[in-house]
Amino acid sequence: MTNYDARGERATRDVVSRGIYAEMRAGRTGPMGGVYIQMSHLGPEKVAKTFPGMVNRCSDCGFDLAGGRVEVVPTAHYLMGGVEFNVDCSTASPGLFAAGEDCGGVHGANRLGGNGVANSTVFGGIAGDAMADYVPGVRQWKEPDRRVIERGIERAEYPFSKPAGAIHELRDALAQTMWDDVGVLRHDAAMRRGLESVASHHRALMAIGVPDGDRRYNVTWHDWLNLQSLVDMSRVITVSALAREDSRGAHFREDFPETGDLHSSRYTRVSADGDDLRLEMVPVKFDIVRPGTSLISGEAGQPPKVAA
Repeated sequence: MTNYDARGERATRDVVSRGIYAEMRAGRTGPMGGVYIQMSHLGPEKVAKTFPGMVNRCSDCGFDLAGGRVEVVPTAHYLMGGVEFNVDCSTASPGLFAAGEDCGGVHGANRLGGNGVANSTVFGGIAGDAMADYVPGVRQWKEPDRRVIERGIERAEYPFSKPAGAIHELRDALAQTMWDDVGVLRHDAAMRRGLESVASHHRALMAIGVPDGDRRYNVTWHDWLNLQSLVDMSRVITVSALAREDSRGAHFREDFPETGDLHSSRYTRVSADGDDLRLEMVPVKFDIVRPGTSLISGEAGQPPKVAA
């Protein structure tokens, strides 16, 4: 890691992920295609006490994280994007409140380790209070839009109209496409190829279905619907990454590696327009804290020094 950042493995996770991926792409890997993480120099007992969950999980799979080496690869385990929401966790849909990882904008371009839990608890509490205040103000319940309900039922029951197919193989193919073409390191040609592949996966999914039967416990039905959502989100991610011709946090383009002017930062808004996607680049409002400044007092929060 010191070949990629002076902080070594203590660099932010996006930098570490790119370093690992670069080593993998160069062919400097272990037998399973990854790189090794080793923590034994910290002392096996200390590692086991500090990271019991990960040590036990690795042990269940036959690996010794505390005293040995474990082969690892980068993975997408958190999404900085999500539903747009207001400070009270309300959304553009009246009565719909959202909090936690479902929401975008809280972490900017990159999430710091540990902040995911804080996001859920802080905004979950805000959402609960806001909903409690919202409900008494509802004077009259609205009748549901029957057309929306019918479209939802039609979408959910669609898989039963097609012959059963290999859903898990298609899911693996989608994952491989996103890893190869819209993964850790991105560039225009690969992402355009990925967008075509995602469209192909969508066509393949719509041509297969699931066996009908007891729908209460039909897990394969759930898998089909989940895969449809994955295809939709893969398309949104790829279209957004193509539109952003710079590199920010977890989004890194090899053809546009520079971050650009932080003060004119924009976030990506994507909405559905029938079968098409509508994309906007919306300016970020720095009305609480601006780039280069901090709300934290003391040395850690001091703004960078600027020469007179």
